[in-house]
Amino acid sequence: MCGIVGLVNGHPVARDIVTALGRLQYRGYDSGGIAVAGPGFDLRKVVGGISLLMDSIGNGFAGQAGIGHTRWATRGHAETRNAHPHIWNGVAVVHNGIIENYRSLRDAMLARGETFDSETDSEVIPHLIAAARAAGAAPLDAVRCACAELQGDYAIAVLFEDAPDRIVVTRQGSPLMVARAARTSAVASDPAALAGLCEDFAALEDGDLAELTTGGVTIYDSDGCPTSRYWRKVDVAEEDGLACAYGSFTRAEIATQPAALRQTDVRLRDLAIPPSVADAERLVLIGCGSSLHAAAAARPWLECLTCIPCDVEAASEYLTREAPLSHCTAGVLVSQSGETGDMLGVMAMLKARRVPLVSVANVQHSALARGADLLWPTEAGREQGAGATKSFTCQVLALIRFGLALGLHRGSVTLETMIAVERELAAVASVCTRAEAMEAQFEAIAERLIRFGETLFIGRGSAAAIAAEGALKLKELPGLRAEACAAGELQHGPFGMVREDTPVIVCAGAGQHADKTLANAGDVRARGGYVIVLADDATAAAFAPVADDLVVLPGAGLGTLFAQAVAIQLIAVHAAILLNQPVDRVRGRGKSVAAE
Repeated sequence: MCGIVGLVNGHPVARDIVTALGRLQYRGYDSGGIAVAGPGFDLRKVVGGISLLMDSIGNGFAGQAGIGHTRWATRGHAETRNAHPHIWNGVAVVHNGIIENYRSLRDAMLARGETFDSETDSEVIPHLIAAARAAGAAPLDAVRCACAELQGDYAIAVLFEDAPDRIVVTRQGSPLMVARAARTSAVASDPAALAGLCEDFAALEDGDLAELTTGGVTIYDSDGCPTSRYWRKVDVAEEDGLACAYGSFTRAEIATQPAALRQTDVRLRDLAIPPSVADAERLVLIGCGSSLHAAAAARPWLECLTCIPCDVEAASEYLTREAPLSHCTAGVLVSQSGETGDMLGVMAMLKARRVPLVSVANVQHSALARGADLLWPTEAGREQGAGATKSFTCQVLALIRFGLALGLHRGSVTLETMIAVERELAAVASVCTRAEAMEAQFEAIAERLIRFGETLFIGRGSAAAIAAEGALKLKELPGLRAEACAAGELQHGPFGMVREDTPVIVCAGAGQHADKTLANAGDVRARGGYVIVLADDATAAAFAPVADDLVVLPGAGLGTLFAQAVAIQLIAVHAAILLNQPVDRVRGRGKSVAAE
């Protein structure tokens, strides 16, 4: 997913647009560009971060309407010719998403003698709009005509050379927000980009078009009729100062996990579950990446509290088959952004099958949040680090809180169990704070991991999901080779990667799985692996004989799960720092993934 910003405000906009793009670099950071209208277009594109784009515009660019883009390369390498905006015959366009039929459109345009500069699918869009303009269509109608020929997902902002006082925007499947203030109209992929520039924003629905001028924002629905959308306040961004204090957004977001967990728990306590969800006899939990791991970590708690069988599915795989659904199934869709392409595809598929849906989403104006029967929100706040941290732990807490609420409704939770779970949920924030205070130990572990170059994580039950998240974090942040497996699966192949001194991180859980995990850790040690155990106080003594490095974490029971999450996050952060990798950036993608 890339980042879009557009601004019309009656005075030179270039520097404001580039500043706003800087807040969207979590969505893409390999190239960027800006186009400002009037007269003609002033255009700059760079390969690299937004600071290079700011340097390139200097004191020029006097236009009062402009669009900008920060990109993570999908179709087309990270080159200036592939960076946005793309321009053709007086039309400049920035685009997020995927145009599925771009090849056939491009071939037809080439046959007519039109030319292309880039390798991207996006470049067909200004060609279509310019053709409609040449046929006499007004700017808004030209964009509508062009979109009728597009197949796929898109968020588009369009600037016109012959109408330099306006921007036209539209969306289908990709997020886009319009915003406003006195004599200012704007568009962005994330409203946080517009903090200090606009006062309030509205999320566009699929098929909406909007025209932005200094006079305001006019929104039209898919039928072309003027419409209104719900307007929310643009929050003032405070993350920049935190990032300076902690050295990166990711590290700051780890530090703010306790507050995010408390806010999430407070928000969920009084939410009611509708009958369509409360009467479910099976749950299917669906997510991608860290959200998938959060669902897997919470599943044992959900099944215990609700006495309902729970399936956990990767959204991309779930879309590939027509999975039979048992009677009274409810879907639980877990997503930080609420705009991931695969997740929106799953939502549409389940809606078509009349499955009641719960959205566990952090962005509460997202399509996933708006489309569900029940929004069960997380309150992690804005997360700019590309690797999930506070959003992950908030999802785990939210899902367990959902299980408790559902179990109470169904009568499967006793008063004694409720008190015990409430006590453990109330403690997780302080557990995270105490785990963070052990940072020096996690840094030492990171040093060993980067010396060896690869790591295996193991665990059982909820700890197996933490192990999977630990491996993902090492792949994302420092770019190390890391794998994870359920500890009971070691004998079925994963032992093959254990050589002398291979680091094996054991996420040790208490309870019925502890003895079996202990045996697995002993097997790893016997084969020469270097065993690093993340245990709580209750299990530490048992694991001490098989551990080369024993980390005794705070908390017990549910708290151990959250302490282990903080541990694997900080290990990955320090591995990235030691390898001089950009902590806030994941190699290979931005934060929110549009592609299926």
